[in-house]
Amino acid sequence: MVKFAGKFVIAASFAAIFLIGSVSNSAHAAKCGPLPKVDWWGKSHSKVIKTVNKKYKGNWDSYISRWNKYRTRMERLHEAGSAAVVKSRGLRLEGKQLEEHIEDIDQRIEVLSCLKDQEETKEAASLENFSTAAGGNKSSRNNRNVETASVSSGDLDVEINASCKSKTVVFKITNLGDKWPRLGTVNIYRVDGKALLSKRRLKLANSQQAMFKIKDRGRENGLVGLWLEPSWTDRKFKYDATISCS
Repeated sequence: MVKFAGKFVIAASFAAIFLIGSVSNSAHAAKCGPLPKVDWWGKSHSKVIKTVNKKYKGNWDSYISRWNKYRTRMERLHEAGSAAVVKSRGLRLEGKQLEEHIEDIDQRIEVLSCLKDQEETKEAASLENFSTAAGGNKSSRNNRNVETASVSSGDLDVEINASCKSKTVVFKITNLGDKWPRLGTVNIYRVDGKALLSKRRLKLANSQQAMFKIKDRGRENGLVGLWLEPSWTDRKFKYDATISCS
């Protein structure tokens, strides 16, 4: 947004960021109310979800914060009796029109908060596809080449156990810290060539554990590595645990 002659110009690039792509999330998005009908905003739940996943790495708080800051700027303009200009549309919003625009922003923020809760609930439900349990790791006589690593960075405090069951790689992640504030991504690679073998997003409570199994399907995986990528803090790429079961 650019300040110009006592007014604020809403740049086209700001509007366009909400109009990127689509994704098949309609079944999950149907529970939230409709987005306000503003011509230069994206009106589809699926487009919003795609934007957050692609541009914000699933960080809904950051996306919603941007809209809250935008609302604050519009409110200040309204209180000062100034105008906002939508440059891409050649529109000038002031007085009653600006007041109605702020109401549209409020409605959008409300829907975004609903979508955030819905998406995080959906991601948490996907944990049912994993073997999850409360408590620490258990050893197995069938396991070999066992490696245990600790990751402590910012709000992240986890233990990663890597082991083999025959030729199957088994990673167990145990959250030793507080409940994760947002979703984290578990990336598992074949180290040779950094080929991605598995990628899952999840949110762990304190003492909750998630297990990942990478089977050898006729082709030796060789050295396999896991990198945990939280969405709420930046972590440089570095394998947190590696193991070979071939």
